[in-house]
Amino acid sequence: MFNVVKSYFGFGPPGEVHNNEIAPYNVLQKFEGYELIEWPEQKWISTKSTAPKNNSKNNSMFMKLFGYIDGKNARGDKISMTVPVMISNQKEEEDMTREMQFYIPLKFQENPPDPADPDLSIVTRPPMIMYSKFLSGFPNFEEEAKKFQGELEKNGHTDADFSVFYSAGWDAPFKLLNRRNEIMFRKLDSATNNSTTETSSETPKTEES
Repeated sequence: MFNVVKSYFGFGPPGEVHNNEIAPYNVLQKFEGYELIEWPEQKWISTKSTAPKNNSKNNSMFMKLFGYIDGKNARGDKISMTVPVMISNQKEEEDMTREMQFYIPLKFQENPPDPADPDLSIVTRPPMIMYSKFLSGFPNFEEEAKKFQGELEKNGHTDADFSVFYSAGWDAPFKLLNRRNEIMFRKLDSATNNSTTETSSETPKTEES
């Protein structure tokens, strides 16, 4: 019991502590302070919201997605939580359009239940290659995206799409220590279609040599 409590609050390695299924991805190349990673084609459950840029609260989107995996879907299926929770962030004048997604577990990838909530959709994300930077603690993702953009530009990565940044969280909100977050930019021409497509093995990351 003591070990469980310790893991909840972060007395262990960075990343999700509850043995949740991980969305598969590969590390293609390591740089000083960041990586180039590849996400294969996968199905995710998704919802969108547009709000002022300074409003970074995502609770309502999270609860809609959690409702889907908790059985509020066409089949009443209970679906296990996965990591990471992914958010795409796109500026539109004074607003920010955010799309939050949960990876659909391998068990349901071929035939996921349709969402009951009209604000949710199942999307098939095409393969994407991304520049990814690890962040600890409770970061301001928008500020960190600006810093990471500057780092990539300084290092000559002219093939990054800076119009959208992606943030990923791996931990429960009550975990205080050893948190794992990521900020990402898509590598241009890394997907045949930059948008996701709506559709009605637990695999840890690996490194390619």
